[in-house]
Amino acid sequence: MGAAASLAPSPLASSAHASPVLARCDPSVLLAVVVAVPLVLVRTYEPVPLLALWAGALLAVRVAAQVPWRRLTLAQLPFLSFGLSLVVVNAVTRPGTPVASWWGLEVTDTGLRMGLALAVRTMLIGTCAIGFLAAVRPDRLLSSLHQVARLPVRITAAFLAAHRLLDDLPEEWLTIRRAHAVRHGLVGGQGRHGAQLSRRPTDLARAAFVLLVTSIRRAERIAISLESRGLGALDRRTRTVWHPAAVGRADLVLVTVAGAAVAAALAVAAA
Repeated sequence: MGAAASLAPSPLASSAHASPVLARCDPSVLLAVVVAVPLVLVRTYEPVPLLALWAGALLAVRVAAQVPWRRLTLAQLPFLSFGLSLVVVNAVTRPGTPVASWWGLEVTDTGLRMGLALAVRTMLIGTCAIGFLAAVRPDRLLSSLHQVARLPVRITAAFLAAHRLLDDLPEEWLTIRRAHAVRHGLVGGQGRHGAQLSRRPTDLARAAFVLLVTSIRRAERIAISLESRGLGALDRRTRTVWHPAAVGRADLVLVTVAGAAVAAALAVAAA
C-alpha cells in the first residue's frame, strides 16, 4: 500500500523473539497505555510515587523491550535536561517556605517539590516512549491502528510515515554532519570516521535546517506514493490486510499491570 521502504521493519524496533513481552502486545493498546499513564498522573505532584513509577518503567523497558542499559541511559538525557529546567523554574517561581537563596532568588519547598515531580513525570513519559518505539514495528502499528483502533487508512498511513521518519532522523543527522565536514575540509587526514565534527552553533543550525528540509521532502514523496496507489479508495470491509491485528491476553496483562502501578502511585500520593 505504501512505499516498500515504509513497510520494512524499523531499525529501532525489536523483533518478536527479542522482545518477548511488549512485542506480543497490540500496538494500539500499547500506544493507549503510553498516552494514558501521563494523563492520569497530570495532577500528581508528589515526587516519591512518581519516582517509584519511573524506576518501574525503566526496569520494564529493559526487561520487556530488552533495550540495553547504555541506550536507555543515553535516551534519557534529552528528557533529563528538560526536567532540570522544570526544577529550576518552579523552585524560584512557586510560593512557599524559603529553603535557600540562589542569585538573589528564593528557592521554596513547594517549588522544589512540584519541580521535581514535573521532572520525574517527564522522565516517565520519555521512558514509556522509548519502550514503545523499541517494541513496535511500523507495519504492525499501521495494521493495528486500522483494525483495532478503527482509524481511517489515511490517518494510519500518516502515523506509519511519521514513525519511519522519526526512526531515520539519527542516521540522517549524522550523514548531514559528515557531509558538511567533508565539504568544508574538516576531515583532513584522519578519514571520515575519525574526524571530530564541529559543534559550533552555526554549523549545528545549518545541519538542523538541512535535516528539516530533507524530512519535509521525504514526507512529501511518501504522501505522493501513497496517493498514487489509491490510498483510502477501498471500503474498510473490502480492504485486505497483511498482518491481522487483535487484542489478546498479553494486552490484558499489560493494561492490568500498568493500571495497578498507576493506582498504587495515586493512592500513595493521596495518603
